[in-house]
Amino acid sequence: MSYILHIDTSAETSEVSIAENGVILAEIVNSEVRNHAQAINNMIESALTEAGIAIKQLNAIAVCSGPGSYTGLRIAMATAKGICYASDIPLISTDKLTLLANIIVQNPPIDGLEEIVPILTAREGEYFLGVYTNNGICSKKPAHVLENQVIEILNDIKNPYIISDTTEELFYKLKVNLLGRSADIKINHSCWAVMAYNDFNSNRFVNLSLVTPEYLKQVYTHK
Repeated sequence: MSYILHIDTSAETSEVSIAENGVILAEIVNSEVRNHAQAINNMIESALTEAGIAIKQLNAIAVCSGPGSYTGLRIAMATAKGICYASDIPLISTDKLTLLANIIVQNPPIDGLEEIVPILTAREGEYFLGVYTNNGICSKKPAHVLENQVIEILNDIKNPYIISDTTEELFYKLKVNLLGRSADIKINHSCWAVMAYNDFNSNRFVNLSLVTPEYLKQVYTHK
């Protein structure tokens, strides 16, 4: 049996889940906004209790590495690393755009799907974007892009399937012919569990001492 704990604090609310061999046993959602630091340990404890296992039985941790809330991503990564170091288990780190594309890969909503393009709003006129084939291969690595770059990228793709929190007006303005579009940017933990289990069996782990959150854009700090 392989037990994997999944941790996501990339959005305003936190979510954790535990899966056995790629099947969700427990899923805990914190409805309080931006309360990651206070909630995450209690959520993990609740998930373990609901799944009926002890933390020492975990075989790996899977973390959503971003993009998202700067503080939230740091909390998830630090928590995941701490458990991995303490329990001597590996870490699987996957960015949010890949996780969103994977939902469509596992459950294609329409026929003829070739390219999947998750686009998340960074701020006005700025976006996080990646491009994936219908079998999940990344053809354009997730990156922080400006609106004119979105136009250039989408103009090179024939009938993309878009996953985005942006408005219909943006795509009308860009004059993009969409094969389809989803506004649901919530990570599906059942799909994530399958992906993480495959990563676990293929030993696709990250180096604990080197891995960092994927902010995808320059983080500015003030002294």
